[in-house]
Amino acid sequence: MHTSAHEPRGSASDSLMLQVNIENVMKVYQRLNDQVRNLRSGGQTADQLRIIPPCGQDPVSLDAVTVFQPKIDSITRTHTEYVTEVVEARDRLKSAAQEYGLIEDENAATLKPTTSPYNGPLLER
Repeated sequence: MHTSAHEPRGSASDSLMLQVNIENVMKVYQRLNDQVRNLRSGGQTADQLRIIPPCGQDPVSLDAVTVFQPKIDSITRTHTEYVTEVVEARDRLKSAAQEYGLIEDENAATLKPTTSPYNGPLLER
């Protein structure tokens, strides 16, 4: 079965989508969802440590911040870009699972009937 979630988008998740089918989509989705949670948790910790103040007011300490801060920013940016790719792949897997009919979309899952159930004489028991 070919779904629109499998259509190439020119992104990092294109090759992943070629390997997903109705039998494994939910397992892969769950693993990526767990990965996103772990990455975001680690990212929050790393973000708190991102700006490192100088150890002292001496010229060496002040220069060290100037030298190392761009490296720290680069690592943080790479992490953020990776998280974005994993989130995009996870969302594509969710779309594929919805198209396979394995999960409802969020709008359908929140719909509740506004009328009471029918209990009239035509109800088969």
